[in-house]
Amino acid sequence: MVIHELRLDVETINVEVRPPGMGGENSQPPFLAINPNGKVPVLRDGDFVLWESNAIMWYLAEGHGDTLLWPADRRKRAEIAKWQLWQAAHLSAALDGLMYESLVRPMMKQPPDPDKLATLTASFHRWATVLDGALAKSDYLAAGHVTCADLSVASALMYARMSKVPLEEHPKLLGWFERMCARSSW
Repeated sequence: MVIHELRLDVETINVEVRPPGMGGENSQPPFLAINPNGKVPVLRDGDFVLWESNAIMWYLAEGHGDTLLWPADRRKRAEIAKWQLWQAAHLSAALDGLMYESLVRPMMKQPPDPDKLATLTASFHRWATVLDGALAKSDYLAAGHVTCADLSVASALMYARMSKVPLEEHPKLLGWFERMCARSSW
């Protein structure tokens, strides 16, 4: 999304990503040599290799100069980084678990674990309530407009509908997410 929002000229390479043990390119030695975590995205800029989507966002936006996505103002950047770190530490743990239980386990011919689904759903509601509260005060998470914070959190929700995450129980979150999905960069 950052690439499209900033209209950056970069070469992208699609990688067939699958859960570990299911034969994706992300589990093969050439890919693991670039990112030992076996996940995407990965950025290569000359001989510099960077993984972790939020770090990649910061690097790309910083290289583009003062932008609305990642403004030069320290306090605005700190607010953006706060939401991105929150997403990685809290929201994504619940969402990734729900995706695993609802999508990956059935792909491996295993039923979802109802106890895990209940625990993960409760965790999602905890973090979604935080988002709903923030979005009740502003249309966006930081700086009053779309920033890297919105891109990070929206991306974490990418498989929410497929994973049957109860977004509709959080109306401010749902409205914001629908606006993010309507962006051409989505």
